Amino acid sequence: MQETFYRAKISLEVKNMAQAKAWLFKVARNLFIDWTRKSKSEQRMVERIQLERTVTNSIGNPEEQLEKKQEQIEEVLSLLPERMRTILYIREIQGFTYLEVATAMNLSVSQVKTTLFRARKKFWYYDQLLKGEYSDER
Repeated sequence: MQETFYRAKISLEVKNMAQAKAWLFKVARNLFIDWTRKSKSEQRMVERIQLERTVTNSIGNPEEQLEKKQEQIEEVLSLLPERMRTILYIREIQGFTYLEVATAMNLSVSQVKTTLFRARKKFWYYDQLLKGEYSDER
């Protein structure tokens, strides 16, 4: 996060401050992608540890239930292609507008809407698959 603001201070070229949020997100996203590429082995190790960790009885503990739900969402998100995952995350979780998403991702608004629609559909499909609830019958 500090690296994002450091780079923003050095090379802030945004003329319209309304676009600053999207521009900062773009810088942060690119830094995150760089960091992720460098630390994939560490990430895999953390995921293995989380999967191997014994699950205690979480009935009646809302914090553990929330953590479990967040892990399920992260697992489903990890199955999506990077572009879909990013668009879905910044639109649904971060609350960006379609225009802000388009600016941050270098896409048109219609591309964002189309990709978001497909991402939501895939997210639902993978969620149902992981829960064992998917059925082709409609």
